[in-house]
Amino acid sequence: MRIHPSSEREFERLYRESYELVYNYVRCRMCDDGAVEDVVAEAYLKAARSFSKFDPARAKFSTWVVTIAHNCMNDHWRRTRQTTCIDDVPESHFAESDGTDVVNDRDLVDRLLGVLDDVERDLVIRKYLLGYRNVEIAKELGMNASTVATKLANALAKMRSVAVALNESQSE
Repeated sequence: MRIHPSSEREFERLYRESYELVYNYVRCRMCDDGAVEDVVAEAYLKAARSFSKFDPARAKFSTWVVTIAHNCMNDHWRRTRQTTCIDDVPESHFAESDGTDVVNDRDLVDRLLGVLDDVERDLVIRKYLLGYRNVEIAKELGMNASTVATKLANALAKMRSVAVALNESQSE
């Protein structure tokens, strides 16, 4: 199915505007960079095929594509039945930084997100990476906005306590 040329230009514009956000969302949820690329490509392919069904009155394009990407991740995990033994996870996901790498923020974010359960991680990513408001998150996930706020506060407290412990262990 081919998109109408004017719609194709609009899709390309929205793709360029949302790609980094969608990529980062998927990257925060998956460890395998190759799988991240595949899932993001699959999500945008599905979005292009069903672009005529996109309704900007219901959601932002980025929200729509993140939802598609989320479903593509689930499909990927179901297809691959991918499970990882904790011993097989690269040490860089857990090891403390020695301070020599300038790009340690990514490792720290991965470590802090790693202490959260799936729901907490999804909420934090939607709020702070994707920039959604609590009301938008609540609507998308079928929750009450105050429940979202409470769960986010608990997740941030959990992340803060780990960050403080890491900072204290680096000071010693």
